[in-house]
Amino acid sequence: MDAPGFNAGAKAALGTIKESIEVGREAGKLVEGMQADVRAVVAQQHQQRLRAREQEEQLGGQQERRAYRRFMDLEADLKATEQLKREILGRHGKKGWDEFLRVKSEVERQDLEEAAAIHTDEDRIADLAWWCFGAAGVVVYFLVLF
Repeated sequence: MDAPGFNAGAKAALGTIKESIEVGREAGKLVEGMQADVRAVVAQQHQQRLRAREQEEQLGGQQERRAYRRFMDLEADLKATEQLKREILGRHGKKGWDEFLRVKSEVERQDLEEAAAIHTDEDRIADLAWWCFGAAGVVVYFLVLF
């Protein structure tokens, strides 16, 4: 290979390396920006929750009213359950009530399983995102190195 061709190739390789370094820096800035945005949103939501809690505490008897509403809701739920039990027992007897309780526990179990599956899926998606960032970092590193 002649010297001018070698110099041109070396300059092109150096230019590519410099561009790769810049791409890596831009990717790093993008990730940092995304992380900063996420942290800002979380901090903003936290501040909103704190302000809402402070407003509740400043209203004096707000907590007592909330506790009373919750108590009344629980009492209404118990009454509704008792009414449902009387209705099922009246129409279907003891076996019907036992069957209802079995079906209810099955539905509750399915709800818990679905919630656990959703949580697992969210964790997998987060893991996948971090693996992608890691793979991108390795690719950028080797582009810079070679």
